[in-house]
Amino acid sequence: MSDLRINNSDRSTSLFTKTNTHYSVYGSEGHCLIFIHGVGLCSEIWHPQVEYFSKKYMVVTYDFLGHGLTPPSSQTPTIKDYVEQLNDLVESLGISSFSLIGHSMGAIISVAFGLKYQDKVKCLIPLNIVYKRSLNARKEVLERANKILTTGQIGNIEQTLSRWFKNKTQPDQIIKVNMVRQLLLGASPKGYGDAYKLFAKSDYIFENLLGNLSMPVLYLTGGDDPNSNSKMSSEMAKESPKGLSKSIENEAHMMAFIAPEKVNMLIKNFLEENE
Repeated sequence: MSDLRINNSDRSTSLFTKTNTHYSVYGSEGHCLIFIHGVGLCSEIWHPQVEYFSKKYMVVTYDFLGHGLTPPSSQTPTIKDYVEQLNDLVESLGISSFSLIGHSMGAIISVAFGLKYQDKVKCLIPLNIVYKRSLNARKEVLERANKILTTGQIGNIEQTLSRWFKNKTQPDQIIKVNMVRQLLLGASPKGYGDAYKLFAKSDYIFENLLGNLSMPVLYLTGGDDPNSNSKMSSEMAKESPKGLSKSIENEAHMMAFIAPEKVNMLIKNFLEENE
């Protein structure tokens, strides 16, 4: 995890809420952007976005339950627990309006939060989100999650990396793949398993609800992402009143980390169009 740490003390503060959520704040002026990571990762994965957006915006990153420096929930968490963790964070910071960017499981949390706290979210940007998987795909993900919780071990890391970083073989890309490998190797099996099991079961929870989203929504995914695919993002955008979907060619699940120059520009343009 140390390889990803952001040494930028003049613009960042690493803190904990009263309920032990670990978070960091970068920059001090401008509209607030909050970033939510995916399963097995932590807030440090947003390093490229922090460096890019904190020049203009106030940027907040945090570790969701059982990840990074945030302890797990005392009970098996539900999507409501992850939503309320974020709400507790923004309440503790006194932030009443912000844009929300989530990746994978973080994207699910972001949409769930946007549905419950519509007045707080100015723009919503889910990255690599899943929606209405096939029954077989859902079963396979659930089986992997149950195996992690049963064995207490996070297996198949190399297969995960291969799927997340499809066709990324250049030396500078391999460095980033190795960084994520270290995060997965150091992740809490309990925190990972709880989140992954919920992730496996949450691809259908927004069915017939996306029409209630009142804010502009940009669904972004990678053209090479086999599980969080462009068809899913397109369908969610069609069901969202102010929805838009874009697919980035030649990028897969970890596109925001390995190809930030592509992702950041699309996020920036969307935010500016909705200022």
